[in-house]
Amino acid sequence: MLNAEVAITDATIRLLPPGVPNTAAYFSLQNSSDKKLTLIGATAGFATKAEIHNHVMVNNMMSMQQQSEVVIESGKKVQFAPGGLHIMLFGLTHPLQAGQSLTISLQTKEGKVIDVIANVARPAAHSHH
Repeated sequence: MLNAEVAITDATIRLLPPGVPNTAAYFSLQNSSDKKLTLIGATAGFATKAEIHNHVMVNNMMSMQQQSEVVIESGKKVQFAPGGLHIMLFGLTHPLQAGQSLTISLQTKEGKVIDVIANVARPAAHSHH
């Protein structure tokens, strides 16, 4: 991570069976700066579209909703994890391989780009701390 004010850890892209065109990415983002950080979007060279999503309860049903922004206050950590915030990756341009490292770029309202280097892994291989 080049930007010392933002630390990305545990970045994983979910490996799904071949032929599944969409997947999700998860990571922890620590904002160590003295200003809040507002994520407003994402891009990935290996997918046609990347969006910030969250699982929310709507009429007693969990549903996925695109988020226009995610605010990370100064000194706070935000988890992008299954069942919560995550980056949806639509239209994978090639099959993913276990162990591969891929880059997702997060855009901020403040004009920064935060690169997330994520490892491709099967869901079961993801360790919980």
